[in-house]
Amino acid sequence: MLNKLKENLPTFEILLGYLMFLYFISKTTISSAVLCLMFFIYVWLFTSLYLNQYSFTSLVYVLCGSGILVAVSLFFLIGVEEVAYPQGALMFHAEGIAKSLFVFFISSLPLILVNKESSFSEMFNLKPTINAQKETASTYDESLWEEAAIEDVESGKFEAI
Repeated sequence: MLNKLKENLPTFEILLGYLMFLYFISKTTISSAVLCLMFFIYVWLFTSLYLNQYSFTSLVYVLCGSGILVAVSLFFLIGVEEVAYPQGALMFHAEGIAKSLFVFFISSLPLILVNKESSFSEMFNLKPTINAQKETASTYDESLWEEAAIEDVESGKFEAI
């Protein structure tokens, strides 16, 4: 039981931080909510390091998720305003929307860079991709495949490549 708690303690901490952020957003100012969120991110980080559960990708996910949460909160707090007349009308503020989109963009960049499939040199240089295609073509082994019979083709239980 104690082992399971140790394994899940960082997850509980960051979820508690997100809940506290939402509570502070609804009851106080955005600055106090962001400070509370930053505190819980540090608590999560130190706990993960102490329990040897830290990974760089998990840190990126936590930071990006927190940044996106702050961006959505900024959008609804300073980007959209409900006006009294006509009933149910909304007024959009370009400055607030720009701020929230900027925070969203900055927060999502590390997530995109961590999840990229190829390195920057492969993105801008075509030679490694051509070599990789030649390697995959040369590693084809015909003995691993068998010809499909007519019964197999009609049954639909095969994978065509």
